[in-house]
Formats: sequence, C-alpha cells, structure tokens
Amino acid sequence: MSIPSDLVELLPARERRRAEEPARRTRRKLVAIAGGPNCGKSTLFNRLTGLRQKVANYPGVTVEKKAGFVTLPSGRRIELLDLPGTYSLRPGSPDEVVVRDVLLGVQNSTPLPDLTLLVLDSTCLDRQLYLCMQLIEIGRPVVVALNMMDTAHEEGLDVNAALLGRAVGAPVIPISGRTGSGLRELREAMDRDVPPPRPVTRTLAEPIQEAAERLARVLPSAGPLVGLNRFHVAMALLLDEGEDDSLMRAVPHVVRREVVALRARLDEQVPEWRSHEPIGHYRAIEDLVRRSTLRLRPERSARERIDRVLTHRIWGPILFAGLMAVIFQSIFLWATPLMDGIDWSVNAAGRIIGPLLPAGPIRSLVVDGAIAGVGAVVTFVPQIAILFLFISLMEDSGYLARAAFIMDRLMRGVGLSGRAFIPLLSSFACAIPGIMATRTIDNRRDRLTTILIAPFMSCSARLPVYALLIGAFIPNRMVFGFVSLPGLVLFSLYAMGIMAAVGVAWVLKRTALRGPRPLYVMELPPYRVPQWRSVLLTVRDRAGLFVQKAGTVILAVSIVLWFLASYPKNAEVKPLEKRLQTAEAQGLHAQVVQIQNEISGVSLRDSFAGRAGRLIEPVIAPLGFDWKIGIALLSSFAAREVMVSTMATVYNLGDADQTSVSLREKLRHAENPATGARAYSPLMALSLMVFFVLACQCMSTVAVVRRETNSWTWPIFMVVMMNAMAWIASFVVFQGGRALGLG
Repeated sequence: MSIPSDLVELLPARERRRAEEPARRTRRKLVAIAGGPNCGKSTLFNRLTGLRQKVANYPGVTVEKKAGFVTLPSGRRIELLDLPGTYSLRPGSPDEVVVRDVLLGVQNSTPLPDLTLLVLDSTCLDRQLYLCMQLIEIGRPVVVALNMMDTAHEEGLDVNAALLGRAVGAPVIPISGRTGSGLRELREAMDRDVPPPRPVTRTLAEPIQEAAERLARVLPSAGPLVGLNRFHVAMALLLDEGEDDSLMRAVPHVVRREVVALRARLDEQVPEWRSHEPIGHYRAIEDLVRRSTLRLRPERSARERIDRVLTHRIWGPILFAGLMAVIFQSIFLWATPLMDGIDWSVNAAGRIIGPLLPAGPIRSLVVDGAIAGVGAVVTFVPQIAILFLFISLMEDSGYLARAAFIMDRLMRGVGLSGRAFIPLLSSFACAIPGIMATRTIDNRRDRLTTILIAPFMSCSARLPVYALLIGAFIPNRMVFGFVSLPGLVLFSLYAMGIMAAVGVAWVLKRTALRGPRPLYVMELPPYRVPQWRSVLLTVRDRAGLFVQKAGTVILAVSIVLWFLASYPKNAEVKPLEKRLQTAEAQGLHAQVVQIQNEISGVSLRDSFAGRAGRLIEPVIAPLGFDWKIGIALLSSFAAREVMVSTMATVYNLGDADQTSVSLREKLRHAENPATGARAYSPLMALSLMVFFVLACQCMSTVAVVRRETNSWTWPIFMVVMMNAMAWIASFVVFQGGRALGLG
C-alpha cells in the first residue's frame, strides 16, 4: 500500500526514501553529465543521444537545459541531462549555480539525478580532478568517463584508468568521444546499478572540521538535501557566499542563522579558512596525477608548438584578425543569397495565398501581418546559422579559447574580457546572433554589459537606411583627393557606433554593473578535428531556439503594427477603391499600381500610425524630422529597414527600395506645405543617420535581450538609454549645424 504524498514529508529520512521508492522505479532513470569546459562533454552527449535531444532553459535563469535519451545495452531507455561546464561545485556564474543545484537536488525543475556521468579530459587531469573529488564527496553514484585518450596518447601520456578508479572509488572508463572508442563499455557501466563511492577522509584545520560537523548535526532529516553526504552539504553551505542563494533557500531558517554564525566565528579563528578545502584537495590531486599518469615522450608537443604562433603577441592578433575578416564577410556574403531566397519565398507565399482570400481586412491581416511577420523572423535564420557554425567550429577545434586569450589584452581597457569580442564583432551582421553569442561569457556583469552594447554595432538592417539617405543627400565627390564623401560618411557612422559602445561599456562597468574584476582563468584545450554531427546539431538547436522563442514576440508585434498602419479607414479611400476596380476591369496595370499606391499612402497618413507620427512631431521637430519621418521611426521598431518601405508608402511609391531613384528624388525635392521650402536637407539626413546609429529600433533585439536576461528591466533600460542618447546626439548635430549655417 502506498503512503499519501502529503504524509511523506512527516516521515523520518529512511522511511521517507522507502516511501518514495515506488515513484523512483516508475520514473525513467536520469543521468546528469558533468565536466569542465572544453573536456569534450558536448561531443560525448551528442554521440550518446544523437538526434533524440531537446533544448530549453532552466526556469528563472537563462542557462540552457539540454536533455536527450539513450538506449542502454539492456534495452532500458534513460534520460541524459547535459549540464554546463564547470571546474567545481563552488559557483561563480549562473551556469555553475545550476550545476551545483542539479547535483545537490535543489533545482526545482529537475529531480536529483540517479547517476552522475563525469567527463574528464585525460590530457589535463590536474585541473579537472577537483570537480571529481567534490562529486565523490556528495555521496551519490558516479561513473567517470576518461575522455580524449587518443589525444593523450598522441601527446605521449599514458593514464592508468584502473589505478585512478581505485583512488577515487568510482568506475573509470577510458573513452574517446571523437572516435567513439570505449562508448560500449561506458553504456554498460551506465546500465549497471553503481553503488555510492566510499566516504572521503578529510584533513582540515580543527576549527573548520568542528564547524562543519556542528552544522551537519543541525541539518534537517527531510527535504531536498536528504541522501547526500551531510558533511559535504555543511561545507557547501559554509563556502557558498555568491550572488545566488538557492542553496541557502533549500534549508530552514534556523540552519541559515547557524551558517552565518559559524562563518563569523571562522573568520575570527582562521581568516584564510575558505582556501583550506581547495588547497587540501589539490595536494591530493598532485599526488594522484603523479602516480596515475606516465609521460612517455617528454619533448615539446605539437600543440605547444602551434600555440607559440597562434598566441604570439604579434602574430596571434594578425592571424585572428584575418580569421575574423573571413567570418565577418561570410556572414554577409553567404547569408545574402539564402536571405534573398527566404524573402522571395515569403513574398511568393503572400502572392499565392492573397488571391485565395477575400479582398479586405482578412487578406491584409494574413498577407501583410502574419506572413510578413513570419518572414521578418525567418530572414534572420541564415545569419544566425552561419555565425554559430563558425563559433561551433572554433569551439570544437579548440581555437575559441585562444581567440579569447588574444583579445583579452584589448578588451580589458573597458572592463570586459576577451570573450566579449566575438559577440560584438558578429553584431555588425545582426545584433540578435551577437547577443545570443554572449552565452560564452561566464561573468554575469560582463555578459550583461556586452548584451547592452551589442546593438550599438551598425547591423546590416541599418544599411538600407544609410544607403537611401546617403544616396539622396550626400554628394558623390572626392575628399582629400582619394576618399569619396559617401564612403567617408558611411565609415564615420560605423565608427560612431563603435565609439558609443566603448563609452557605454566604460560607464556601465563603473556604475550600474560595477563590481570586482573577475579572475579570468583561461584554459587552452587540445586541438581537435571538429565533429560535423556535433557542429550541425549545435547550429540546428541555436537557429531553432531563436525561431521558437523570439519569433513569437516578433510575429505578435508585426500584427500589431499592421493594425496600427491600416486602421481606421479613411473616407477618401472609397472613391479610390472604385477607381481601382474600374482600372482592374479594364486591365490598366500601370493605373492599378498608381491607385494602389495612393490608397496605401492615404490609409497610412490617416491611420493610428499616422496620427502617432503627428503626435510625436513636437518631440522630433528639434531634430529636423516631420510627421512623415515620425511614422517611419515608429514603424522601424518592427525592423530598422522597414523605414525605407514606410517612406515609400507615404510618398505613394509602393515597392520602392533604398536604391530607388524615384524615392531619392521624392525625398530630395519634397516641400514643406506650410512654407514651400525644401522639407529635408543634408543636415536633416545627417541628423537622421546619427539617430539610427544610436537608437534602439528593433523589437526582435529587445525580445532576445528579454529572453537572454530573463527580465524586462534590462531591455527597458537599454531602450531608454539608447533612444535618449540618439535624441541628444541628433539634437546636437541638427541644431549645431543650423547654428553654423549648414542647414
């Protein structure tokens, strides 16, 4: 007879575990795969699970949750959970907090794993066995996968897996995730019921030992931490003083008070007590590595010879700059045909589906709202896929860590680490994949700073606006005899975005995101040949996650903007619609297009969006903008390049684009109805371009920032900050230019 769930919590620990046993037997076995960064953990996960994977986020944080299913030799099907990389269970980042919480059973969305599969890089055991020691101390079953044995042999290392297994008290299976050797033995080890490892004898200072034992005695006998080594839980509570307090929330209030009191007492008795645990472990690790690892060839390895070139103070940055130039160009060149193809397909879908629907609001909603909104989302996918293709190749090959090491010297000047460089560089193509690429940044403040400055990089969506305004108002003449003025203006716009990003980062790291400079320890992993299966799975997951999450927000915004630009209907439209029906009946194609453009212009001018443009005109008038520019600014929040098509609609030019001579001429010769003077000038165009450099006008970017920060606070802060900077800079440009007699 089963015990009611509401009475289980009242039972002693032993009876509680016995009562929960039937539920454990019905639940699929959960295996958590843990390991340090660059240990080949993701490659092994992909090999074991194949395509049977799902990607989401842990509730409350932006840490990726990657799970898959594995069929073991006995036919049993288990769930495999890929945890983020970490060097220890003392968390210093959101990723490491999640690892600790899952392995201690305090992560609400994930049950305590039945088995931990620990992946170790056999070429650098001295840095990875610390995590192994901590996992053994937890008291839960562990299987150790000694990965990269083929690389170790190539570097002249012979690791004694049997000796290592006897020392740590857990099964140690030598494998190679790259070649697949040893995976059968690993599956067999996972299929067996692995007993918990034997307790580890600690050697700590007497005050620390007494404090941990005292805290262990007051820990509750029921709750999420039951079944773990009580001494280890006590040490984890004493040492956990990070920004996250999820572990402290897992214990009663009386235990929290005891933790605070014991910490204060240890601070007085042994001021350096926090360093005693790792020092003791690393002494044991040095001895273990010395006994279990034999170097057969003491000469310099090929990896060290390559690193002497790739991490050189002069050649390293030059080679890295060349590689980044290739990636930067590829994101543009390779993605353009795919993006054009997707855009053509979306337009074709609209042309096919449109005639199947009755003319009127339904057709407009489906074609101009839903299909156009989906197209705005899907068009970004090629850039995201190509970016993560290169990032995954660099990461799997081991070069990404070298790139961060090279750029760390330059990025330190504004308070960031070298890992921020690649996301910022990729943001020149699109801020969305650049923001998503900040997941490689461990430090929370550095990651937030990089996310907030990424939109300052002039993305490809700004290029149509730049091209239109430069072509219409900047004369095509040479400066200094060899530089074209339009090219110089375009270069200045990109440079302005970079300088703004540097300035904002410098301010943020000294104000809102001020904090101690983190110790950025970089491990240079061995070079490996990337596994295309793993690379393509990563690209698929990243692109799919973008479409699934950010796409829903963008689609909703696109439909809202369609409604604002289409309603209310103006009385002047009805006579135009009658003329349109007559022209269609007579087959006058040119007249049909002209009347359709007039209908679009009249509808937009008197729509909610048009009224909003007139409403904000007093705010944007000091920048040189009128209500027509105001409509374009509002519509560009869906996507910056929408500004071009909006201006074409306002001037009844239909499908004109940034290269359209008619639209350039319309803007160049447009008149102010009140004064008869030119409505726009080169100074206004310069002011508008400056506004576009600094303003946050992309709802997809805002949606991704919301997703990556898991809060609306930072997206709202970013929108207010960037748009305030844009207004002030445009005001200075326009009013300063007028004061100098330039406009």
